[in-house]
Amino acid sequence: MARKKRNKFIWIEGNSCCGKTDRLVELFSQWAENITQKKQEKILPKKPLIICANSEGKKHLLDNLLNNSQKLPFAIEVKTPFGFMIDEVELYFPLIVANLNINPQIPLILRPETEQELASNLWRDNFSPELLTLFANESTLVRRLLDLLQLAGCSGVAPEEIPTRLKTGKVFLLDENNQDIWDSIGELLFEWRKYCLERGLLSYGIIYELYWRYLLTDSNYKGHLLRRYGAVFADDLDDYPGVSADVFKFFIEQNIYSVFTYNNKGKVRLGLNADPDYLKTLSLQCDQEFLNDSSIDNLAVKIELQIKELMGNNHDISMVQDHICSVTSVTRSHLIQSIIDIIINEVNNGKINPHEIAIIAPGLDEVARFNFIHLLQEKAIPIEPLKEQRPLISSPLVRAILSLLGLLYRGNGRLIERDMIAQMLVVLSPQSMTQEGRFWDIDPVRGGLLADYCYYIDIESPCLLSIEHYPSGDRMNYKTFVAYNEIRDWVEITKAEIENNQLTPLVVIDKILQRFFPHIQKLTYSQLASLRELRETANHFWQVYDKLENYQPSGKTWAESIGDFIVLLRKGTITANPYPVDLLGKESPSKGITLATIYQYRTSHLHHRWQFWLDAGSNLWGKGGAAKLVASSLFLRGWDGKPFSVEDEAKEEKERIERIIHDLLSHSQEKIFLCHSQLDINGNQQMGNLLGLIYLIPPFFLNKS
Repeated sequence: MARKKRNKFIWIEGNSCCGKTDRLVELFSQWAENITQKKQEKILPKKPLIICANSEGKKHLLDNLLNNSQKLPFAIEVKTPFGFMIDEVELYFPLIVANLNINPQIPLILRPETEQELASNLWRDNFSPELLTLFANESTLVRRLLDLLQLAGCSGVAPEEIPTRLKTGKVFLLDENNQDIWDSIGELLFEWRKYCLERGLLSYGIIYELYWRYLLTDSNYKGHLLRRYGAVFADDLDDYPGVSADVFKFFIEQNIYSVFTYNNKGKVRLGLNADPDYLKTLSLQCDQEFLNDSSIDNLAVKIELQIKELMGNNHDISMVQDHICSVTSVTRSHLIQSIIDIIINEVNNGKINPHEIAIIAPGLDEVARFNFIHLLQEKAIPIEPLKEQRPLISSPLVRAILSLLGLLYRGNGRLIERDMIAQMLVVLSPQSMTQEGRFWDIDPVRGGLLADYCYYIDIESPCLLSIEHYPSGDRMNYKTFVAYNEIRDWVEITKAEIENNQLTPLVVIDKILQRFFPHIQKLTYSQLASLRELRETANHFWQVYDKLENYQPSGKTWAESIGDFIVLLRKGTITANPYPVDLLGKESPSKGITLATIYQYRTSHLHHRWQFWLDAGSNLWGKGGAAKLVASSLFLRGWDGKPFSVEDEAKEEKERIERIIHDLLSHSQEKIFLCHSQLDINGNQQMGNLLGLIYLIPPFFLNKS
């Protein structure tokens, strides 16, 4: 019987949660079955190129592919668009070296915080006063310039074209004749690019450029692509950078079987390196499948049209009142307390479980975060911030380790103050659990006294003095005496080992972790994440340090590099986001309330019975909960060469909030709480896009019976 001929290129389009990924998995299984048959016919199969927009979607897609596919003649590997390009640039770096005529060496990928630090040091003496006046501070200026390089790389724009685009687009509202600003930006970016390539350092922006400019145009590389990959499966194209479309077009031109999915109501990363409209042009070369929302039974289908009517002229709330309610107050502090009271009451009454609740905000400030976490945890209701990005230096464990490093390596006494030593002694001392709670052998009071009397401050060689320097009295107990002496003895022994054997900082950090944190099962998830990120950051820092020293020795000692490392972490730009260690790509399900920004929640593809939309009356909802990169609209492939007008911005904001509403509703299964306070955290009146809807929706009445 003749087998039905497959379409070569398939475009699957639909809104949120309509089954696009399931359809892609189905087509993958069909393709894999055919490939397996070819293997039996002694035809060597090629592996597929499988791409997903982000790491969260990657795990979900990998699970689906593994669960729905039989034994395959190849390993399934899912990559993000940027992850794919990183791998390709590293793998084929010799081709790039030949094209650029630079020194051959092993490349090193820079983390964003390291990139910022190196660029700041390189550019600091070359910033013109005119350029500095455009931004609040030097740090912001450096970040914006590096973002421009990344935007250009993602869109396939040569770095030398950046000044012209900025001038034409009137980004900074400057006089078109003020050519010095544009020339200065171009010179700084060229200088940074040259600095990195000479040393084999690759920033995100440079990686994108190297890929589209020197690999994708190389015939040898194209031949390697065709020999390696026999099909393409790409999920959520609406969040891909523009250069990804060029990769896919190459496969289509070579008649390689390709399947793409696209979400019209997605576009989460629009303004953050993605170019969804350009990716959509691929659909013109494909057989298109449109998945209908009516195929699923979710909250978005039931009430989205009614919400649009309410936001227009129709004030009939009967269709939505069972699914949406409002929680309003005058002040934000009262609003947060009201939300907490509702959650505690409904959870205790058994109406809902904590893991079925999500609190979603356009941005989470420290006040809201602290109140939600601590007040709910006091009532034994677990709550978990989603992909929390708090500075690594905010962890007491990390601060203690940095203080210890300052003691171990000479010349860093200026970085170690008495209160830091007091905290270090408390954190590093043994702990014990009693019925009254957790206690440290060195409590904060005794830690402070020990720091006052036993810490010798010296710029060259700070140290912990003998306990004999502590005045006699009844404030010192035996446990404190023993714990302090053990810490002091370890410091002295390790300091001698460093001087005698020249131990590297990474070895010393490992010794600290083994000595003071041997039982990881006793650490909380956030503590473990902080220690892992510290180790990864340290490893990357000294990798860069070694590479720079090999290129141009600075004569710095290990002790001086320790000082630089401490200063870098104290700037607060590094966050506790270590590489995941999930088994087989699976994460244990959350048992607590999810606390997230709009952007974090949308990219994670989570579902909850109840959603609390915090600060729903804020105009930040129109921004999508994520900062739009400066001049991002000028680097879209569809840019018409005209400045971005106020009307363009208003249209973009309207479309964005419609996408947000649909996306969030699609991931809610039962009820939405629109939470609004008349005044924001700064006491300003809130006048956002959803304000009219909030006052039409009936309030939620707390029933404590």
